[in-house]
Amino acid sequence: MKKRIISCLLATAVALPVSVTALAARFRDVPAEHWAAGYIDAAAESGWVEGCGDGLFRPEKQVTYGEFAAMLLRLLFPVELPERGSGRVWYEPYLEACAKKGIFDGTALDLGAGGDAEMTRTALAVTVRNALETAGARMPGERELAAVDAPDLDRYGGEERAAIRTVYALGVMEGCDGRGTFRGAESMTRAEAATVLTRMSRVELGGELPAPAPDTDERQRAAYEAVIAMKARYPEGTRWTNENSYAWRGGLFNVGYGCAGFAFLLSDAAFGEAPARRVRPVSLKDVRVGDILRVNGDTHSVVVLEVRESSVVVAEGNYNSRVHWGRELPRETVESADYMLTRYGEE
Repeated sequence: MKKRIISCLLATAVALPVSVTALAARFRDVPAEHWAAGYIDAAAESGWVEGCGDGLFRPEKQVTYGEFAAMLLRLLFPVELPERGSGRVWYEPYLEACAKKGIFDGTALDLGAGGDAEMTRTALAVTVRNALETAGARMPGERELAAVDAPDLDRYGGEERAAIRTVYALGVMEGCDGRGTFRGAESMTRAEAATVLTRMSRVELGGELPAPAPDTDERQRAAYEAVIAMKARYPEGTRWTNENSYAWRGGLFNVGYGCAGFAFLLSDAAFGEAPARRVRPVSLKDVRVGDILRVNGDTHSVVVLEVRESSVVVAEGNYNSRVHWGRELPRETVESADYMLTRYGEE
């Protein structure tokens, strides 16, 4: 397919989201005047995209399923990134991680295409919608979706049309002309993918947080209320990185950095001066509200908000460099935790 000169993502000139003065030093083939320079710089600075070697980004190269899988995991699920070189082909672990979440359901990859296959605009819209839903994004309502219109919407099946309406309503993708024509069969470039990622980063994550079950005991209910009260001070999306630290009052550790620091902060809000103890191995039946789980191969700390029959709901810091409330972890993640820190006494 002949390359387009004007991106379908930007039918008209728009203000770029970040300064582009550092672009020339980052990628030799992305000059400051390139239409996507600000988006590429923002995505690269945040670690969502990488270059192609030799100082090049190759902005007009079509993005593949394998490349976009890696980009999505870095943006939305950074604590679940696979180790480099853990697959026969570099993108295999990323594809597998996304496939387990159903992120590519309804695309050519779901029908047997390979990771090197180029993504169409329709496939990217479906993938983005799936990924944001999985990440717990606040999705547009029926009125917002109904307000979306494009001359070629009727060309797409029900699920594809719903995905297109969703990404339009969220402002993640746009039409290719002043009328909003989608042109779903066209391929997506790496520059366009960086633009989509940057726009996705602005979508609010975290749905309604669970309330304690009616039979939750008073100690856990009190811990929940204390932790949730901290959400007003540290709302969804608050920046929290390894540069943030907190001196814990629970013992065992003096100071926590990044995700551990945020977990310790919430833990102290719930339990004050109560001493902590380490539990290993971890069984879901022993987990209670306010407990700290150390997951992902001893690399990430989360605080439990709710314990369900086969999962837990958590709060966490340094999730994509931000505070995140409401992610659900399945039983297998909980019970493969390196350890649990609890401030409930032994019974």
